[in-house]
Amino acid sequence: MEEESKGFGAFFSKNFDIISKLFVYHIAMCVFGLVVSIAVEMVAIQFSGDNDITTLSVFTYIAAAFGALVYLGLIYVCMWEKGASDRIKIVGGRMKENNFKGLLFWLIANSINIFIILNVFILSFIPSAGNVHGVLSIVTMFYNAMYLPELVAMSNITWLYFVVLIPGAVMAMVSYILGIKGFKCIFPEPKSERNRKLK
Repeated sequence: MEEESKGFGAFFSKNFDIISKLFVYHIAMCVFGLVVSIAVEMVAIQFSGDNDITTLSVFTYIAAAFGALVYLGLIYVCMWEKGASDRIKIVGGRMKENNFKGLLFWLIANSINIFIILNVFILSFIPSAGNVHGVLSIVTMFYNAMYLPELVAMSNITWLYFVVLIPGAVMAMVSYILGIKGFKCIFPEPKSERNRKLK
């Protein structure tokens, strides 16, 4: 019997490794994105002599785009490998194919992020909650620092923060589907996957 039929607790326990890996990747890329964006922006300010902190340099956007691509690449490899692993069970009749399973993994791993952004969205419509809204907006920027320049640009329209959830969600779902469908990984296959094929 599949873990899905045993409830969320069994599903989470069975897939804790992949969910925790997605969570760790997110935190690691937040730190990476924050460090890279700040460092590039400081260098850009030094060279340009422009101390206007309300706008970021084009170099910061480029550096952040690189960080975002690395983040999406990590999600791709992680979810493709999970899909390829599940494919063996699907072919063997031990698991039913579920094209939305990759998305579910991502949603659980990003539940804190989704909760924070949802609160930012709700509080944006409550004038008396301006201080809390401002704090949560800053938390959102740090928690999604791989998209920091984009979030800074959207800081006056905070309901758009939901946009930063789309790339990771789409990548998780698509790459998992590619894995279970047997498509070849566009990057060198993870070592664990190569070893599994040799067995």
